[in-house]
Amino acid sequence: MSRSSEGLKEKELFFATLAHDLKNPVQAQLLSLKMLANGDFGKLNSKQKDMINIILESSNYMHIMLQSILNSYKFDNGIIFLDKKEFSVNELIQNCINEVKSFAESKNIKITHKSSEIKLFADAIHLRRVISNLLNNSIIYSFKDSDLIISVTSTNTDIIFCIENNSPEIPEEIKEHIFEKYVSGAPTGIGLGLYFSKRVVEAHNGKIYLEGNGTSNKFSFEIPIKNLDQASIDW
Repeated sequence: MSRSSEGLKEKELFFATLAHDLKNPVQAQLLSLKMLANGDFGKLNSKQKDMINIILESSNYMHIMLQSILNSYKFDNGIIFLDKKEFSVNELIQNCINEVKSFAESKNIKITHKSSEIKLFADAIHLRRVISNLLNNSIIYSFKDSDLIISVTSTNTDIIFCIENNSPEIPEEIKEHIFEKYVSGAPTGIGLGLYFSKRVVEAHNGKIYLEGNGTSNKFSFEIPIKNLDQASIDW
């Protein structure tokens, strides 16, 4: 085996082991949160219940995502096969918004969600990763006291998701390569979120793109509303 192949196998083993080790504390969090939600440690008021349920839903999503990663390394040599099902786009987006609500409020950013009810046949877990990446990035770079607008529209065949914010102008040299591996506008950024998002969208036979005009930046992706073809994400 060549040195490069050995390095790749070691990297795959590292990520698989990391995902496995993260699964245990997440399971512990889920159990504790369920006990809190059930009132095992005392009665909660309505605001406390709402917050616990948001954290519980987010932790459950993390658990499912980690299991998906582990299965891909165990059975598919790192290739993630899409698990397509019908789901509500509005519900998915609202779950993503709930996750970052406190973060947005800390910067006094108002999130507006505009869309009609749309049913999508796709991989909800990995599309949630895409939306969460775009939403988190938008909040990180947004100016304080600004607006962030999420809109979803559809045609007869496709769904178009857009997230628009007001943030510092993105340099042209970053714009050109923003969806490539290890490209980040932040000194501490890893530069994998947008790259992975692109892989997920393309696995759904879609496209992802950035439209920037000064301090107004809009990230969008388009995918078919229903595509029965089997597909996979291969890093």
